[in-house]
Amino acid sequence: MHSRYRFTGIFLIALALALFCGFSGANKAFADTAVVATDVLNVRAGPGTNHNMVTQVGRSERFTVVDKSGDWYCVTLNSGQKGWLAGWLVNIEKSPAPTPTPPAAPGVNTTVKVNGSVVNIRSGPGTGYGLVTQVYAGATMPVLGSANDWYNVRLPSGASGWIANWLVSVVTTPTNPVPPPPPPPPSRSDDTGGRNAVVTGSVVNVRGGPGTVNSVVAQVYQGNTLPVLGQSSDWVRVTLPNGGTGWVAGWLVSMQTAPVNPTPPQEPVIPIPTPVQPPEKPTPTPVDPEPTPVKPPENQGSNGGTTPPNSGNVGRGLSLTVNSTGAGTNTVIRTSASCTFSQSVLTKPDRLVVDLKGIEPGNLALVTNVNSQTVNQIRTGHFQRNPDITRVVFDLKDGVLYDVSLSSDAKTVTVQTYIPDIEGSYKNKVIAVDAGHGSPDPGAIGKLGTKEKDITIDIAKRVKKLLEARGAKVIMTRSGEAEIGLYTRTDIANAARANIFVSIHMNANNNAAIGGTSTHVYNGAKTTRVLESARLAGYIQAELVKTLGLRDIGVMYDNFAVLRTTEMPAVLCELAFISNIPEEKYMNTDGFKNSAAEAIVKGIGRYYSEKRNA
Repeated sequence: MHSRYRFTGIFLIALALALFCGFSGANKAFADTAVVATDVLNVRAGPGTNHNMVTQVGRSERFTVVDKSGDWYCVTLNSGQKGWLAGWLVNIEKSPAPTPTPPAAPGVNTTVKVNGSVVNIRSGPGTGYGLVTQVYAGATMPVLGSANDWYNVRLPSGASGWIANWLVSVVTTPTNPVPPPPPPPPSRSDDTGGRNAVVTGSVVNVRGGPGTVNSVVAQVYQGNTLPVLGQSSDWVRVTLPNGGTGWVAGWLVSMQTAPVNPTPPQEPVIPIPTPVQPPEKPTPTPVDPEPTPVKPPENQGSNGGTTPPNSGNVGRGLSLTVNSTGAGTNTVIRTSASCTFSQSVLTKPDRLVVDLKGIEPGNLALVTNVNSQTVNQIRTGHFQRNPDITRVVFDLKDGVLYDVSLSSDAKTVTVQTYIPDIEGSYKNKVIAVDAGHGSPDPGAIGKLGTKEKDITIDIAKRVKKLLEARGAKVIMTRSGEAEIGLYTRTDIANAARANIFVSIHMNANNNAAIGGTSTHVYNGAKTTRVLESARLAGYIQAELVKTLGLRDIGVMYDNFAVLRTTEMPAVLCELAFISNIPEEKYMNTDGFKNSAAEAIVKGIGRYYSEKRNA
C-alpha cells in the first residue's frame, strides 16, 4: 500500500540564500526598491554569476532591497525567499519617508481596523515591497504615518509595516475610553432546534460573532458535525466539540436534521490564540491534530503509553525507530497485531498524519525528537477508543514527499520522508495552458471594472515563461485577445498531445464577502485520467493557497467542458474572487500575478517529481 505527497520549498537553496543575505551585510538597514530594467532577469543564490539561478523575474517587477555586495543587490522575492540581482540590470528607487499622521484631536488615538479577510503587511508603501507579515479581519493597529494610499502601522510584535488604505477603516478613540455597554445578544432564528451544521469547507474559521469582522476563536474541518444554536443573517451559531460556542459562515456548512445519537467529529477543534497575528509565511506553533492521549490511572507504561486490561483483540504499539540518511528519514512502527492504516496531510505547518486502526499506543513514545532534514519530530496519541486508533503525526519540514507502506503480515508500518529534486521534472513535458475567456466574452467583471479575461491571459503568459525556462514545451490555447471556443481549446491540447492541461480563471459570487482559491477536476467516472487530474490539482491547490494566502476552498469536482473533453489530466484553477473587492484589487498587482504563476508552476513540478520518484 503506497502513496506519495509533495510539500513546498527547496531546503538547500533556501539555506544558501539565507546565509548569503544574512551575513554579507545584515547590519545594514535598506529601504530601497529594485525595479527590474530588462525583460528577463536571473535571480541567483549569491552575489555573482557563479552562483546558481533560483528563479527568473520580468521587466518592471519591484523588490525590496535587504542587502548589497559589490554590484549585486539582495532582495525579498514575492514568495518571501531572498535572492540576488545584478545591479546593472535594475533601477534603484529610494523609499519615501512616512509622513507623520497627527492625531485627530488632543487625547485621541488614531488606529486602523482591518476589513479584508487576510491582508498583507509590506515593508514599504506599495505592492512592490516585500511581505512582512499578514493580519486578519478585525485587527487594529496604531497609525505611525502615511504615504500615497498606504498607512505605516505598529504591529502587535512591536515592529512596523505598511498596509493599503483601501483594506482598512480609520478609527479614532479617546486616550482613556469609557468601556462600551455589552452588545445585545445576536438574533436567533426559531427553527434551528434539532439541526446540525455539517462543515463543507476544508478548514473553516469559527468566529466570536456573526461576521468576518469578529475574531477567529477556533477552526473546524470538513465533515465536522456541529449542533446549531441559532442563526443571524448568513451566519450560524454552533456548539463546538469542546463545549464552547461560535459562529460559522452559512455558505461553508450544510444544514441537516440532527440524528438521535450524532457521530462525534473525527477532527477536534483547534483553538486560535489571540491577539497574536500570523507571520508572513504562517508557521504557528504545531497543534496536535489528535486529542490528548487518554491515560487511565492503572497499567500506565513508563513512557506514557497505556495498556488497559482485557483489551481483547486490540493490538499495541511495540516500537518506533527512526533512521535518517541525508535528505531522507525512514521511520518503522511495529505493532503486536495486524492493523490497517490511513493517512492525510495538514498544512500551516505541514504535517503527515498516519492513523493505525485497531492499535493502542502501547510502548510508543508520546514525542520523538528527530530534527532531520525532513522531520522535526514525531508525536503519537490515542486518537479513538472502540475501535482503537493510534494517531502518529510527523511534523514535516518544507519540500517533503512521503511514502507509507504496510508489511505483508500487516504488523509493520514504514514511513519514508524525503526531499526530491524537481528541477528536472519539467524537461520535455508538453503543457497546455488555457487562459479563460477573451473578447467578446470577458468572463466575470469586478465592481472596480476588472475583466477576468485580462487577468487570466496575463498570468497564463507568466506561467508560459516560467515553464519554458525550465525546459517544458507550452501550448497556449489563447495567446491573444480573441475568445476561443471551449471545445476548440481542448482540441488544440489534444492535437498537440499535451501531457497535462491547466485552465486559469477568476471566480465570482453574488455574495461579495466570499473569497478564496479552488482547483477543479472532472466529476465523471474515476478513470486513470481523472485520478491523475485530482493528484495534479492537489499539488497546484496546495501551492496556490500557500503562495497567495487566500482562503483554501479545496479541490472541487465539476462538469466543466474543458475538463470533460480533454484526453490528458486536466485542472481548472479559480485563483481568487473578482466579486470580492479586496481580492479584485489584489489580482491587479504584479505580486498576485507572479505568485499565482509561480505556484502553478511549482505544483506542476511537484506532480511530475512525484511520478518520477514513484
